[in-house]
Amino acid sequence: MGQSLVNDIDTIVGSGKAVISAEECSVVEIVKEAITSGKPASFYLTMDQAKEVKAWYWTPERIESANMTVVSDEEKSKIKSELDVEVHDFRFSRTKCANGHTYGGFEFLQQGIREHGLDAVKSIFDMKNSTFLQANPTFLMICPTCNEMLRGWGYYDCDRYGGCCKTM
Repeated sequence: MGQSLVNDIDTIVGSGKAVISAEECSVVEIVKEAITSGKPASFYLTMDQAKEVKAWYWTPERIESANMTVVSDEEKSKIKSELDVEVHDFRFSRTKCANGHTYGGFEFLQQGIREHGLDAVKSIFDMKNSTFLQANPTFLMICPTCNEMLRGWGYYDCDRYGGCCKTM
């Protein structure tokens, strides 16, 4: 491990975040434990670690109960043209607010850009060597049309963006 990497880790830890290094199977178990505990945590995982966690978490039954579907080509095109974010295999559990407005992948990313900025959102989808996975995030969906806080939960997942795993 080079000095540059150690300096980067030092900066991250200095900002109040933890960095954990462990055997692959230990990391996967730590992520699973975080998910089942219901406590929120974010992980930057190797592709293999994320794949293992998601294979365990996203069972066919859970995908169905979360109403998770692949974002359509039309919505992907809208995300690219209006938000300037390239998504490929993005999945989201669409919902509607009490006034009937749809909240899907586009609205989720739009809200993410409002809250975190375009560069932050794009950087997550541009990662080449890792996957960002959120366990039990505290994200609250807000309808962009009427500003109503939506009930329920918007599940999301992507190969490059680990998405969320939440205690159901």
